[in-house]
Amino acid sequence: MYKKVEILLFEDNPGDAGLIEEMLEGFTDFQYEFKTVQTLNEGLSLLKENRFDIILSDLGLPDSDGIDTFLEIHARNSRIPIIILTGMNDENIGIEAVKTGAQDYLVKGQVDGRLLKRSIQYSIERKKAEERVQNLANIVEFSNDAIVTRSLDGFITSWNLGAEQIYGYPAEEILGKPATVLMPSILVNESQKLTEMIKQGEKIHQYETSRLRKDGTVIDVSMTLSPVFDIFGELMAISVIARDITESKKAEERLHNSEERYRIVTEQTGQLIYEHDVEENKIYWAGTIEEITGYTQEELLDTGIELWINNVHPEDQKKVWNQKINGCSYDLRNTENKRNFHLEYRFRRKDGEYIHVEDHGVCLQKGNYLTNKVLGIMKDITERKRIEEELRKSEERFRLALRGSSIVMFSQDLELRYTWVYNPAPGFKVEDVLGKRDYEIYQPEDAEIFTAIKRQVLASGTGRRDEVVTHRSASAGGNLVHDMTTEPLHDATGNIIGVICVAMDITEKKEAENFLKKIEEARKKEIHHRIKNNLQVISSLLDLQAEKFAVNEVYDTPKVLAAFRDSQNRVISMALIHEELYGSKEVSTLNFATYLQKLIEELFRCYNVGASEVKMVLEIEENIFFDMDTAVPLGMIVNELVSNSLKHAFPGGKTGEIKIKLSREISEKSEDNGIEDSNEACKSTSYILVVSDNGAGIPESISLEDSYTLGIQLVTILVDQLDGELDLNRDSGTEFTIKITVAEKK
Repeated sequence: MYKKVEILLFEDNPGDAGLIEEMLEGFTDFQYEFKTVQTLNEGLSLLKENRFDIILSDLGLPDSDGIDTFLEIHARNSRIPIIILTGMNDENIGIEAVKTGAQDYLVKGQVDGRLLKRSIQYSIERKKAEERVQNLANIVEFSNDAIVTRSLDGFITSWNLGAEQIYGYPAEEILGKPATVLMPSILVNESQKLTEMIKQGEKIHQYETSRLRKDGTVIDVSMTLSPVFDIFGELMAISVIARDITESKKAEERLHNSEERYRIVTEQTGQLIYEHDVEENKIYWAGTIEEITGYTQEELLDTGIELWINNVHPEDQKKVWNQKINGCSYDLRNTENKRNFHLEYRFRRKDGEYIHVEDHGVCLQKGNYLTNKVLGIMKDITERKRIEEELRKSEERFRLALRGSSIVMFSQDLELRYTWVYNPAPGFKVEDVLGKRDYEIYQPEDAEIFTAIKRQVLASGTGRRDEVVTHRSASAGGNLVHDMTTEPLHDATGNIIGVICVAMDITEKKEAENFLKKIEEARKKEIHHRIKNNLQVISSLLDLQAEKFAVNEVYDTPKVLAAFRDSQNRVISMALIHEELYGSKEVSTLNFATYLQKLIEELFRCYNVGASEVKMVLEIEENIFFDMDTAVPLGMIVNELVSNSLKHAFPGGKTGEIKIKLSREISEKSEDNGIEDSNEACKSTSYILVVSDNGAGIPESISLEDSYTLGIQLVTILVDQLDGELDLNRDSGTEFTIKITVAEKK
């Protein structure tokens, strides 16, 4: 040991504490500083404020006793080696403490100065070795490369996550299996050949071959094989580091086996792993060292941080120094003893060429909260930087093309923060939008609409298209309307990382459409008005013609007048429809309940029927609307059936009742047409029209299928025109039931 060792003793017995201090003074050959605390809480407080290299602890303290004393200290200071001091009766507890993380235990009364000195030294060095082994294990476990160990007889003995990702086998399934399960049938003898080369001391670096995944896919891999020796220097196993270069090989084929282009592809996918020992100022390297730096492994042995910093581009040195060197020197006690960093900078290779590298790392600290290790991975991203520059230029050209148009493009992350914006709308600047959410930019009601749309896309993974209305001040000219397409944004692995939107200002287009719609509505109203007037003229002409027949004795005047009156009523039934449509706000559909009320009043007036003679009962469901194609024939059907009842059901002035009932039955049918462009659902509605009276009834000689009366014939024709069903019930008076089905959009 070459530096002062900070020792903390937990001991409430002053005599035992003094004895420990005497042993240290008499037998240690290294510098140390010794502090003693008598309670657990006092010691834990001291550990928060000071750095210690070793802890000696009695198990019996005033505020803690037994194995719990060790567990409490170890839980809060797991990186500091702990030696347990036990009484002769507590030796079993000491053994239990070692099993749960203590470095050693010493029995009071059996320990001397030499034993204490050796235990302290061994505990510190052993803890340091454990940390280094754990760090290397973490690098192996989380490497993107497959790192596998196989025995000399060809069986797999270790398997990391990288191997699981590349080959598709989980560790529990592959361990203990022969390595030949990973080899295509034509390469089954390759394993023995490589083993013999290792046994003969040959180095196998970046050996390219083929391997077999669990799903049967053959992949190309680049392998480095290294010998693994036991403590006696005997070869005991072979370590294999493999990288999936399938995509690289495909790229090589596409680039016509160009050696220079293949070098670029391998540099893109290469990784360099390093461990910087801050205390010893040494950097340990592994991975694609020569490919990235140009230096061999041997040339980088025993190099420190100076070589690294000196090879960083002068313009990037300050950034690297502040984030990687100074940044790792901070007191990180409130960040779980580690700090991650991510840097991109230019690095000078041995040949003097600068490349762009991506540097991911973590700063690790000991119990004194000072960094003692920096672990990281470097990757050559020169080609990626070139592509990014090309994309930047392409985006700039795209921006120029969008400038002056009404199209806005932008993306947002999973938190719906804006990550980039093309051609922002008037009144917005890119720098004022980036990093913000909708509710920080728009009015609350607008932000709520935008956010709901994007969250739905993120949740479903399916794009959608919407017309979105946003508010602006009255002085600015009213609301804005945008045609917005929203799609999920994916990363290279297919995971959703946000949304991308394209919005076009269609305010002027919508205003023009609304203007044209108003013109069209006015035109339709005028047409309905003119049709109504023309039908009334026809009705008047029929009335005038009937008067001429009334004074002419040649004709059967009552029958002719009745025929004219029936025709006049039919014309009026159609005229009333156009009158209703002309007077309503909606020019394409008719409120049928209101229309029926007026039609019945007109029929009663025409046939001079008073309320005391025949009672009319209307049971019409509210809010039933029909278009012209349904309303006209249905109105004429009601006209014919009610006219027949008024003429024939109550002869000789009898009293009675005519009832009209109209109701609906709804049945929804969903249609799966893939991605819906809107939220509309297809709906069909069945309507039941019942016209009945309690009068004399229809003679049995009159049938619906072969009727000689014009009225019944007309009703049958009109029901067929509506694709409906007609039923006649003669049990009590007369009851006509018509069922029709109308398809509509909801």
